[in-house]
Amino acid sequence: MKRTVLLRIAALCLVLAAVAVTVWRLTKEDLDEESRYKNGETEVVVSNLSRTSLTLFKAGRNLDDTAMVSAFDGKQIWLKQGNYFLKSGFEGRSSFFPIPLMGYRGGPDENGSLVVTIRQPPKEYPPRLLRDLPEFVFIPSGSFLLGNRVNPREPHYVWLTGFFVAPFEVSNAEFREFVDARDGFSNDTNWTNDGRRWKSTTLSHSTARLNENDTDYRRFGQPDQPVTWVSWFEANAYCKWLTRKIGNNRWLFALPTDAEWEKAARGPDNLDYALSMSISDNEVPLYNWKKNPDNPVTVVGIHDSPSHYHPNRYGLYHMTGNVVEWTQSVERPYSKQQPYADDERNLDNSTGLRTARGGSWYSASIAYLHVPYRDSFQPEHSTQDIGFRIVARPLP
Repeated sequence: MKRTVLLRIAALCLVLAAVAVTVWRLTKEDLDEESRYKNGETEVVVSNLSRTSLTLFKAGRNLDDTAMVSAFDGKQIWLKQGNYFLKSGFEGRSSFFPIPLMGYRGGPDENGSLVVTIRQPPKEYPPRLLRDLPEFVFIPSGSFLLGNRVNPREPHYVWLTGFFVAPFEVSNAEFREFVDARDGFSNDTNWTNDGRRWKSTTLSHSTARLNENDTDYRRFGQPDQPVTWVSWFEANAYCKWLTRKIGNNRWLFALPTDAEWEKAARGPDNLDYALSMSISDNEVPLYNWKKNPDNPVTVVGIHDSPSHYHPNRYGLYHMTGNVVEWTQSVERPYSKQQPYADDERNLDNSTGLRTARGGSWYSASIAYLHVPYRDSFQPEHSTQDIGFRIVARPLP
Protein backbone atom coordinates (compact mmCIF):
# COMPACT_ATOMS: atom_id res chain seq x y z
CA MET A 1 0.00 0.00 0.00
CA LYS A 2 2.77 2.40 0.95
CA ARG A 3 4.64 1.51 -2.22
CA THR A 4 1.57 2.28 -4.33
CA VAL A 5 1.19 5.70 -2.72
CA LEU A 6 4.84 6.47 -3.36
CA LEU A 7 4.53 5.46 -7.01
CA ARG A 8 1.47 7.68 -7.41
CA ILE A 9 3.29 10.60 -5.81
CA ALA A 10 6.28 10.02 -8.11
CA ALA A 11 4.02 9.90 -11.15
CA LEU A 12 2.28 13.10 -10.06
CA CYS A 13 5.63 14.79 -9.59
CA LEU A 14 6.64 13.79 -13.14
CA VAL A 15 3.38 15.18 -14.50
CA LEU A 16 3.83 18.43 -12.58
CA ALA A 17 7.41 18.68 -13.78
CA ALA A 18 6.31 18.15 -17.39
CA VAL A 19 3.61 20.79 -16.98
CA ALA A 20 6.15 23.18 -15.48
CA VAL A 21 8.54 22.62 -18.38
CA THR A 22 5.72 23.17 -20.88
CA VAL A 23 4.61 26.35 -19.13
CA TRP A 24 8.21 27.56 -19.03
CA ARG A 25 8.66 26.85 -22.72
CA LEU A 26 5.40 28.57 -23.61
CA THR A 27 6.30 31.52 -21.43
CA LYS A 28 9.76 31.74 -22.99
CA GLU A 29 8.33 31.51 -26.51
CA ASP A 30 5.83 34.25 -25.67
CA LEU A 31 8.60 36.42 -24.25
CA ASP A 32 10.81 35.76 -27.30
CA GLU A 33 7.94 36.61 -29.65
CA GLU A 34 7.15 39.76 -27.70
CA SER A 35 10.79 40.79 -27.90
CA ARG A 36 10.87 40.16 -31.67
CA TYR A 37 7.71 42.20 -32.07
CA LYS A 38 9.13 45.13 -30.11
CA ASN A 39 12.39 44.98 -32.08
CA GLY A 40 10.60 44.66 -35.42
CA GLU A 41 12.43 41.46 -36.31
CA THR A 42 11.97 39.01 -39.17
CA GLU A 43 13.33 35.49 -39.32
CA VAL A 44 15.79 34.92 -42.17
CA VAL A 45 16.17 31.26 -43.15
CA VAL A 46 19.01 30.24 -45.46
CA SER A 47 19.05 27.06 -47.52
CA ASN A 48 22.65 26.67 -48.69
CA LEU A 49 22.31 24.11 -51.47
CA SER A 50 25.72 25.02 -52.88
CA ARG A 51 27.45 24.40 -49.52
CA THR A 52 29.62 27.46 -50.11
CA SER A 53 30.92 29.88 -47.51
CA LEU A 54 28.44 32.61 -46.60
CA THR A 55 28.88 36.04 -45.03
CA LEU A 56 26.00 38.24 -43.88
CA PHE A 57 26.29 42.04 -44.07
CA LYS A 58 24.13 44.95 -42.99
CA ALA A 59 23.95 47.51 -45.79
CA GLY A 60 24.15 51.23 -45.19
CA ARG A 61 24.22 54.59 -46.99
CA ASN A 62 26.52 53.47 -49.80
CA LEU A 63 28.71 50.57 -50.94
CA ASP A 64 31.37 51.32 -48.32
CA ASP A 65 28.96 51.66 -45.41
CA THR A 66 28.50 47.99 -44.54
CA ALA A 67 28.98 45.91 -41.41
CA MET A 68 29.40 42.15 -41.10
CA VAL A 69 26.80 40.40 -38.92
CA SER A 70 28.95 38.04 -36.86
CA ALA A 71 26.03 36.33 -35.07
CA PHE A 72 24.91 34.60 -38.26
CA ASP A 73 25.36 30.81 -38.09
CA GLY A 74 24.84 30.22 -41.82
CA LYS A 75 21.33 28.83 -41.40
CA GLN A 76 18.94 31.10 -39.54
CA ILE A 77 18.84 34.47 -37.81
CA TRP A 78 16.31 37.03 -36.58
CA LEU A 79 17.09 40.53 -37.88
CA LYS A 80 15.68 43.99 -37.26
CA GLN A 81 14.14 46.09 -40.00
CA GLY A 82 16.75 47.23 -42.52
CA ASN A 83 18.74 46.21 -45.56
CA TYR A 84 21.06 43.22 -45.45
CA PHE A 85 22.72 40.99 -48.03
CA LEU A 86 24.47 37.65 -48.21
CA LYS A 87 27.74 37.10 -50.03
CA SER A 88 28.69 33.63 -51.24
CA GLY A 89 31.81 32.49 -53.01
CA PHE A 90 32.12 29.58 -55.41
CA GLU A 91 35.11 28.76 -57.62
CA GLY A 92 36.38 32.32 -57.64
CA ARG A 93 33.00 33.98 -58.28
CA SER A 94 31.05 35.96 -55.73
CA SER A 95 27.25 36.04 -55.67
CA PHE A 96 25.08 38.44 -53.71
CA PHE A 97 21.57 37.96 -52.33
CA PRO A 98 19.46 40.91 -51.11
CA ILE A 99 17.72 40.64 -47.75
CA PRO A 100 15.52 43.75 -47.38
CA LEU A 101 13.40 43.55 -44.22
CA MET A 102 10.26 45.59 -43.57
CA GLY A 103 9.62 44.92 -39.88
CA TYR A 104 8.12 42.30 -37.60
CA ARG A 105 7.50 39.08 -39.52
CA GLY A 106 7.28 41.12 -42.69
CA GLY A 107 8.86 38.62 -45.07
CA PRO A 108 7.16 37.00 -48.07
CA ASP A 109 7.46 33.39 -46.90
CA GLU A 110 5.85 31.13 -44.28
CA ASN A 111 5.02 32.86 -40.99
CA GLY A 112 6.39 36.12 -42.34
CA SER A 113 9.93 34.80 -42.71
CA LEU A 114 12.29 35.47 -45.61
CA VAL A 115 13.87 32.39 -47.18
CA VAL A 116 17.09 32.70 -49.15
CA THR A 117 18.19 29.76 -51.28
CA ILE A 118 21.85 29.64 -52.27
CA ARG A 119 22.58 27.68 -55.42
CA GLN A 120 25.80 27.22 -57.36
CA PRO A 121 26.23 30.00 -59.92
CA PRO A 122 25.86 28.97 -63.56
CA LYS A 123 28.95 27.66 -65.30
CA GLU A 124 27.88 28.89 -68.73
CA TYR A 125 27.54 32.59 -69.43
CA PRO A 126 25.80 34.23 -72.40
CA PRO A 127 27.81 34.83 -75.60
CA ARG A 128 28.77 38.40 -76.53
CA LEU A 129 28.28 40.09 -79.88
CA LEU A 130 31.74 41.68 -79.96
CA ARG A 131 34.95 40.19 -78.60
CA ASP A 132 35.94 43.17 -76.47
CA LEU A 133 32.62 43.40 -74.62
CA PRO A 134 32.72 42.61 -70.88
CA GLU A 135 31.06 39.47 -69.54
CA PHE A 136 27.42 39.53 -68.51
CA VAL A 137 26.58 39.78 -64.80
CA PHE A 138 24.48 37.06 -63.14
CA ILE A 139 21.69 38.08 -60.74
CA PRO A 140 20.70 35.04 -58.63
CA SER A 141 17.08 34.00 -58.13
CA GLY A 142 15.22 35.14 -55.05
CA SER A 143 13.04 37.84 -53.54
CA PHE A 144 13.70 41.56 -53.57
CA LEU A 145 11.71 44.62 -52.55
CA LEU A 146 10.06 46.47 -55.46
CA GLY A 147 8.71 49.99 -55.16
CA ASN A 148 9.25 53.36 -53.55
CA ARG A 149 9.84 53.06 -49.80
CA VAL A 150 8.59 56.64 -49.30
CA ASN A 151 5.10 55.39 -50.19
CA PRO A 152 4.24 52.73 -47.57
CA ARG A 153 1.56 51.23 -49.84
CA GLU A 154 3.96 50.48 -52.67
CA PRO A 155 6.98 48.35 -51.59
CA HIS A 156 6.32 44.62 -51.85
CA TYR A 157 8.35 41.48 -52.39
CA VAL A 158 8.78 40.06 -55.86
CA TRP A 159 10.49 36.73 -56.55
CA LEU A 160 12.49 36.46 -59.77
CA THR A 161 14.33 33.58 -61.37
CA GLY A 162 18.03 34.15 -62.02
CA PHE A 163 18.97 36.20 -65.07
CA PHE A 164 21.99 37.85 -66.70
CA VAL A 165 22.43 41.59 -67.26
CA ALA A 166 24.89 43.47 -69.46
CA PRO A 167 27.17 45.60 -67.26
CA PHE A 168 26.82 48.55 -69.68
CA GLU A 169 24.16 49.96 -71.97
CA VAL A 170 24.21 48.73 -75.57
CA SER A 171 26.90 50.68 -77.42
CA ASN A 172 26.93 52.38 -80.80
CA ALA A 173 29.27 49.66 -82.08
CA GLU A 174 26.83 46.91 -81.07
CA PHE A 175 23.81 48.66 -82.51
CA ARG A 176 25.71 49.45 -85.72
CA GLU A 177 26.13 45.71 -86.26
CA PHE A 178 22.34 45.44 -86.20
CA VAL A 179 21.90 48.43 -88.52
CA ASP A 180 24.38 47.10 -91.07
CA ALA A 181 23.45 43.40 -90.99
CA ARG A 182 21.45 42.12 -93.95
CA ASP A 183 19.21 40.21 -91.53
CA GLY A 184 19.14 43.07 -89.00
CA PHE A 185 17.39 46.45 -89.03
CA SER A 186 15.87 45.99 -92.48
CA ASN A 187 14.50 42.49 -91.74
CA ASP A 188 10.80 42.71 -90.83
CA THR A 189 10.88 39.48 -88.83
CA ASN A 190 12.78 41.30 -86.07
CA TRP A 191 9.99 43.80 -85.53
CA THR A 192 6.61 43.81 -83.84
CA ASN A 193 3.58 44.63 -85.99
CA ASP A 194 3.52 48.21 -84.70
CA GLY A 195 7.27 48.39 -85.07
CA ARG A 196 7.10 47.47 -88.75
CA ARG A 197 4.54 50.21 -89.33
CA TRP A 198 6.76 52.70 -87.51
CA LYS A 199 9.82 51.63 -89.51
CA SER A 200 8.00 51.99 -92.82
CA THR A 201 7.15 55.65 -92.20
CA THR A 202 9.93 56.94 -89.92
CA LEU A 203 13.65 57.54 -90.37
CA SER A 204 15.82 56.21 -87.55
CA HIS A 205 17.97 58.80 -85.78
CA SER A 206 20.09 56.42 -83.68
CA THR A 207 23.57 57.70 -82.84
CA ALA A 208 25.02 54.46 -84.22
CA ARG A 209 24.55 56.09 -87.64
CA LEU A 210 26.83 59.05 -86.85
CA ASN A 211 30.26 59.24 -88.46
CA GLU A 212 33.40 61.14 -87.48
CA ASN A 213 32.43 64.16 -89.59
CA ASP A 214 29.14 64.70 -87.75
CA THR A 215 28.98 67.53 -85.22
CA ASP A 216 27.64 65.29 -82.45
CA TYR A 217 30.04 62.40 -83.05
CA ARG A 218 32.35 63.12 -80.10
CA ARG A 219 29.47 63.65 -77.71
CA PHE A 220 27.28 60.73 -78.79
CA GLY A 221 28.65 58.73 -81.70
CA GLN A 222 31.87 57.08 -80.53
CA PRO A 223 31.78 53.26 -80.86
CA ASP A 224 31.88 52.44 -77.14
CA GLN A 225 29.40 55.11 -76.07
CA PRO A 226 25.81 54.03 -75.36
CA VAL A 227 23.57 54.28 -78.39
CA THR A 228 20.87 56.95 -77.98
CA TRP A 229 18.02 58.35 -80.07
CA VAL A 230 16.60 54.80 -80.18
CA SER A 231 12.89 54.07 -79.93
CA TRP A 232 11.50 51.14 -77.96
CA PHE A 233 10.66 49.51 -81.29
CA GLU A 234 14.33 49.63 -82.32
CA ALA A 235 15.60 48.34 -78.96
CA ASN A 236 13.15 45.45 -79.03
CA ALA A 237 14.04 44.57 -82.63
CA TYR A 238 17.74 44.60 -81.74
CA CYS A 239 17.08 42.00 -79.03
CA LYS A 240 15.18 39.77 -81.46
CA TRP A 241 18.03 39.99 -83.98
CA LEU A 242 20.66 39.32 -81.30
CA THR A 243 18.83 36.19 -80.14
CA ARG A 244 18.90 34.82 -83.69
CA LYS A 245 22.44 36.07 -84.33
CA ILE A 246 24.28 34.63 -81.31
CA GLY A 247 21.63 32.89 -79.17
CA ASN A 248 22.25 29.50 -80.84
CA ASN A 249 18.83 28.29 -79.59
CA ARG A 250 20.26 28.42 -76.07
CA TRP A 251 19.91 32.08 -75.09
CA LEU A 252 17.14 34.66 -75.25
CA PHE A 253 18.18 38.33 -75.27
CA ALA A 254 15.60 40.92 -74.26
CA LEU A 255 14.97 44.24 -72.60
CA PRO A 256 14.71 43.87 -68.81
CA THR A 257 11.26 43.89 -67.28
CA ASP A 258 10.43 46.57 -64.73
CA ALA A 259 11.16 44.10 -61.94
CA GLU A 260 14.42 42.82 -63.42
CA TRP A 261 15.66 46.34 -64.02
CA GLU A 262 14.86 47.48 -60.48
CA LYS A 263 16.39 44.42 -58.81
CA ALA A 264 19.58 44.93 -60.83
CA ALA A 265 19.66 48.68 -60.18
CA ARG A 266 19.09 48.48 -56.43
CA GLY A 267 21.84 45.89 -56.09
CA PRO A 268 21.92 43.55 -53.11
CA ASP A 269 22.15 46.63 -50.84
CA ASN A 270 18.61 47.75 -51.83
CA LEU A 271 19.84 51.28 -52.52
CA ASP A 272 17.54 54.07 -53.69
CA TYR A 273 20.14 55.17 -56.25
CA ALA A 274 22.59 52.86 -57.95
CA LEU A 275 25.46 53.56 -55.51
CA SER A 276 23.89 55.40 -52.56
CA MET A 277 20.74 56.01 -50.56
CA SER A 278 20.65 59.70 -51.50
CA ILE A 279 22.25 62.17 -53.90
CA SER A 280 23.76 65.04 -51.94
CA ASP A 281 26.71 67.18 -53.01
CA ASN A 282 29.00 64.35 -51.96
CA GLU A 283 27.22 61.74 -54.08
CA VAL A 284 26.75 63.75 -57.29
CA PRO A 285 30.26 62.81 -58.60
CA LEU A 286 29.28 59.13 -58.41
CA TYR A 287 26.93 59.56 -61.37
CA ASN A 288 27.08 60.92 -64.90
CA TRP A 289 24.47 63.55 -64.21
CA LYS A 290 25.87 66.82 -65.50
CA LYS A 291 22.72 68.68 -66.52
CA ASN A 292 24.96 70.36 -69.11
CA PRO A 293 24.17 69.73 -72.78
CA ASP A 294 27.29 71.63 -73.85
CA ASN A 295 29.84 69.25 -72.33
CA PRO A 296 32.36 68.09 -74.96
CA VAL A 297 31.75 64.42 -74.07
CA THR A 298 28.22 63.88 -72.85
CA VAL A 299 27.62 60.13 -72.44
CA VAL A 300 30.32 57.90 -70.97
CA GLY A 301 31.34 54.78 -72.86
CA ILE A 302 32.53 51.32 -71.87
CA HIS A 303 36.25 52.15 -72.01
CA ASP A 304 36.18 55.32 -69.89
CA SER A 305 33.62 54.23 -67.31
CA PRO A 306 35.87 52.08 -65.06
CA SER A 307 38.36 54.93 -64.58
CA HIS A 308 35.70 57.53 -63.76
CA TYR A 309 32.80 55.65 -62.20
CA HIS A 310 32.06 52.64 -60.01
CA PRO A 311 29.78 49.65 -60.61
CA ASN A 312 27.20 48.59 -58.07
CA ARG A 313 27.85 45.49 -55.99
CA TYR A 314 26.51 43.24 -58.75
CA GLY A 315 29.01 44.78 -61.17
CA LEU A 316 26.67 47.03 -63.20
CA TYR A 317 27.59 50.55 -64.35
CA HIS A 318 25.33 53.57 -64.81
CA MET A 319 22.08 52.17 -63.46
CA THR A 320 21.63 55.78 -62.32
CA GLY A 321 22.53 58.50 -64.84
CA ASN A 322 24.34 58.36 -68.18
CA VAL A 323 21.30 57.42 -70.33
CA VAL A 324 17.68 56.59 -69.56
CA GLU A 325 17.07 52.90 -70.26
CA TRP A 326 14.05 51.35 -71.97
CA THR A 327 12.44 48.35 -70.27
CA GLN A 328 10.22 45.64 -71.71
CA SER A 329 7.26 46.60 -69.54
CA VAL A 330 4.12 48.51 -70.40
CA GLU A 331 3.31 50.99 -67.65
CA ARG A 332 0.97 49.35 -65.13
CA PRO A 333 0.32 50.33 -61.49
CA TYR A 334 1.53 48.05 -58.73
CA SER A 335 1.34 48.10 -54.93
CA LYS A 336 1.05 45.76 -51.95
CA GLN A 337 -2.64 45.30 -52.76
CA GLN A 338 -1.97 44.98 -56.49
CA PRO A 339 1.44 43.26 -56.70
CA TYR A 340 3.66 43.30 -59.75
CA ALA A 341 3.17 40.28 -62.00
CA ASP A 342 5.02 39.00 -65.04
CA ASP A 343 1.91 39.23 -67.19
CA GLU A 344 0.76 40.85 -70.43
CA ARG A 345 2.60 44.05 -69.51
CA ASN A 346 5.81 42.32 -70.64
CA LEU A 347 4.59 41.03 -74.01
CA ASP A 348 5.97 42.48 -77.24
CA ASN A 349 2.60 43.29 -78.77
CA SER A 350 0.94 44.79 -75.70
CA THR A 351 -0.20 48.35 -76.30
CA GLY A 352 0.54 51.34 -74.11
CA LEU A 353 3.42 53.41 -72.81
CA ARG A 354 6.69 51.55 -72.18
CA THR A 355 8.60 52.38 -69.02
CA ALA A 356 12.11 53.82 -69.01
CA ARG A 357 14.31 53.92 -65.94
CA GLY A 358 17.40 55.37 -64.30
CA GLY A 359 17.57 59.00 -65.39
CA SER A 360 20.38 60.40 -67.52
CA TRP A 361 23.07 63.04 -67.96
CA TYR A 362 20.26 65.38 -69.03
CA SER A 363 17.79 64.79 -66.18
CA ALA A 364 16.50 68.09 -64.79
CA SER A 365 15.89 66.71 -61.28
CA ILE A 366 17.24 63.97 -59.03
CA ALA A 367 13.67 62.66 -58.92
CA TYR A 368 14.29 61.09 -62.33
CA LEU A 369 17.41 59.36 -60.99
CA HIS A 370 15.53 57.67 -58.15
CA VAL A 371 15.64 53.90 -58.79
CA PRO A 372 11.90 53.24 -58.24
CA TYR A 373 10.91 56.19 -60.45
CA ARG A 374 9.36 55.05 -63.72
CA ASP A 375 9.23 57.35 -66.69
CA SER A 376 7.02 56.21 -69.56
CA PHE A 377 6.87 57.01 -73.24
CA GLN A 378 5.19 55.95 -76.42
CA PRO A 379 7.29 53.16 -78.01
CA GLU A 380 8.12 55.40 -80.99
CA HIS A 381 9.70 58.01 -78.69
CA SER A 382 13.44 58.73 -79.02
CA THR A 383 15.74 61.44 -77.65
CA GLN A 384 19.40 62.25 -77.16
CA ASP A 385 19.38 60.78 -73.65
CA ILE A 386 17.52 57.48 -74.03
CA GLY A 387 19.14 54.12 -74.77
CA PHE A 388 18.83 50.60 -73.42
CA ARG A 389 20.50 47.71 -71.62
CA ILE A 390 19.87 44.04 -72.31
CA VAL A 391 19.30 40.93 -70.23
CA ALA A 392 19.92 37.30 -71.21
CA ARG A 393 18.03 34.23 -70.10
CA PRO A 394 18.89 30.59 -70.82
CA LEU A 395 16.32 28.82 -72.96
CA PRO A 396 14.85 25.55 -71.64
